[in-house]
Amino acid sequence: MADDSQITEKEWNEMFRENAKHLELASTCVDALVERARLVMLDDHPGEPEHPALDEAEASILKALELDRDNPEALEEAAHFYDVVVPNREKAINYAQRYVEVAGKVVQNMHAIIEDSN
Repeated sequence: MADDSQITEKEWNEMFRENAKHLELASTCVDALVERARLVMLDDHPGEPEHPALDEAEASILKALELDRDNPEALEEAAHFYDVVVPNREKAINYAQRYVEVAGKVVQNMHAIIEDSN
């Protein structure tokens, strides 16, 4: 597949269909929900029949966070969504702060693994 700037509408439609299949099989899969939000946010044809609107991206992110409050990818997407896509400074800061907290815990855990192996 070509880089993002060269993806054809046919390729976008295929990616949306594949993601929809994944969500049909596992509607509570946080990764698939985050992927859905990313696809919608990167889409150049929002609101057209094959292409959902930004409210679907927000709904996907919020559902992912409902399922896993501390999912780093969902927190990151929420922070970006509210920072750039649908600006809401308070929400962007809230999700960014939660991301930093979660990422900090992950980094601590990784340091512990490294230290335990020495």
